[in-house]
Amino acid sequence: MCGDCCRASPISLLPHEQLVIIRLAKKLGVKVDFTRGYTVYDRLNNVNIVLTYHMQLTEKGVCPFLRDDNKCKIHRLYKPLICRSFPYTIKNVSYFFDPITRTAFHRSEYTISGACKFIREHAGRLEFYLGNEAFVRKFFEDEVRAGYLMEKYRSMYMAALTYLWKMNYVDLASKEHKGAVYVNAYAFIRKFIPYFAIAPS
Repeated sequence: MCGDCCRASPISLLPHEQLVIIRLAKKLGVKVDFTRGYTVYDRLNNVNIVLTYHMQLTEKGVCPFLRDDNKCKIHRLYKPLICRSFPYTIKNVSYFFDPITRTAFHRSEYTISGACKFIREHAGRLEFYLGNEAFVRKFFEDEVRAGYLMEKYRSMYMAALTYLWKMNYVDLASKEHKGAVYVNAYAFIRKFIPYFAIAPS
């Protein structure tokens, strides 16, 4: 393993993944820092619901869980979906909140990342094939599967928020509110829907 992907950028996490990473970091004695990604404001409960987090790289510019031998400390414990899908990675995620139908949904675009050493070294030979979706699905089968799983979970969050909105438990606005506290979407949803569960897989 070259570990280049562990140095490319902060690691994007779904809300339940952030909670898993916090537990693992505490267990292993690893310092982790997060910034908030996309956030939606709930006017009814006056909270900003965080839908994505970004685990920051260390001062050395590497993932906090990357060992000196370029191996991951949590590879066999819980590898984030964004790591599992690399180099099949998210190009763009858009969230939508329709106040008329009270529906929350999202759309994602994926691409093959040029931050991958293999892709960089073989860019000329792979350029034609990487534009072929059938080839990408076959050649990067495990990575695409991880991407699909990530989108399945993202859709679960949107469906849960839609249900809460239609049942008048929340009133969502697309922009965050600077005066409101920030809450993890997974923990927030489970307050209203205790059976909402995503088991790390």
